[in-house]
Amino acid sequence: MLDRIAESLFWIGRYTERAENHARLLDVYYHLREEGSGEPEAVWRRIAEAIGDCALYEERYDGYREQDVLYFLTLDPTQDNSILSCVAQARDNLKKIREQLPSELWNLLNGFYLWLKGVRLEEVTQQSPHRFFQRLKEGLAAFQGTAVSIALRDESWHMLESGRYLERSENIVRLLQSVGNIAPDKRKGSYAYTMAVLKSVGGYEAFRRLDLEEISLEEVSRFLVLQETFPRSIHFALANFEQHLKAMRGHSEKSGSALERMIRLAGKARSELGWLDRNDITMDSLNAVLQQLLGANRQLGEAVARTFFFPEREVIA
Repeated sequence: MLDRIAESLFWIGRYTERAENHARLLDVYYHLREEGSGEPEAVWRRIAEAIGDCALYEERYDGYREQDVLYFLTLDPTQDNSILSCVAQARDNLKKIREQLPSELWNLLNGFYLWLKGVRLEEVTQQSPHRFFQRLKEGLAAFQGTAVSIALRDESWHMLESGRYLERSENIVRLLQSVGNIAPDKRKGSYAYTMAVLKSVGGYEAFRRLDLEEISLEEVSRFLVLQETFPRSIHFALANFEQHLKAMRGHSEKSGSALERMIRLAGKARSELGWLDRNDITMDSLNAVLQQLLGANRQLGEAVARTFFFPEREVIA
C-alpha cells in the first residue's frame, strides 16, 4: 500500500471517530448544563477547552457564550477540530482513495457532509441540541456500520480500523479528564455527571449488567479504562488497535522491523493496562493514569506516522 493511501485511510478512521466523540461530548455537556452546575461562562469555557483551541477561540470572541462556543466546536469550517471540519477532512481523504473502499461508503459520507454543511446554528439551538447531536451520532454510526458490513478485510481495512481505535482510546481519556475537571465533588461523584458520562458512550446498560458497584465517577472511570469487553473502553480500543496492526503482517510492504516495533509498543500499552488492578484507579491516581495513557497514545500515533506515512509529515493527535 502506498504511503498516501495508508495515511488517508488512517485519518478517515480517526476523523470519523473524532467527530462522533465530539458529538457525544457536547451532548454530555448539555445534560450537565441542565443540572445547573456552575456559571454559564465557566461551563462553556470548559467545553471549549475539552475539544477546541481556546487561544484561537479567544482571538475571535470576547467571551464564552453558548452560541459562539457551539458554532466554534460544531459548524465552524475554519476551525480544524470542529465537527464539520473533521467530517470534511474525512471526506477529502476518502475522495482521494475512493477505489480502496466500497462506493457506498463514499455516498454515505458525502451525503452526511452535505447535510451537515447546510445546518444553521439557529436551527440547532432553537429546536433541540440533543436531537442534532443524535443525528450526528447516527450519521457517523451508519458510516462505520456500513464499513463493518461490506468492506473487504484487507490491508486497507486494517489501516482504517487502526486509526479509529487509536482515536477512540484517546477520546475516552479526554472525556474522563474533562468531566473529572468539572465534577463538583470528584470523590463522591455527582450522580448526574456520572450518568452523563455513561450515556455519552452508550455504556449505562453494560455497566449495570456487569453488577459493578455504585455509580460513581471512580467506578465509571475504572469501567471505561479497564473493561476488556466494552467496545468503548480504553483497554478494548488499544487491544483492537494492536490486533489490526498484527493483521497487517505479511500483507504490508512495511511488514518489517518497523511494524514489529510498533506492534510491541501497542502490546506494551495494552498489557500495562492489563496489569492494573481496579483499586489502582482512584480519584487520587486517575489523573496520573490518564496522563500516562495520553502519552502512550501520542507515541503510538507518531509510530504509525513514521512507519506508514510520508517522511516529516506532522502528526495531528
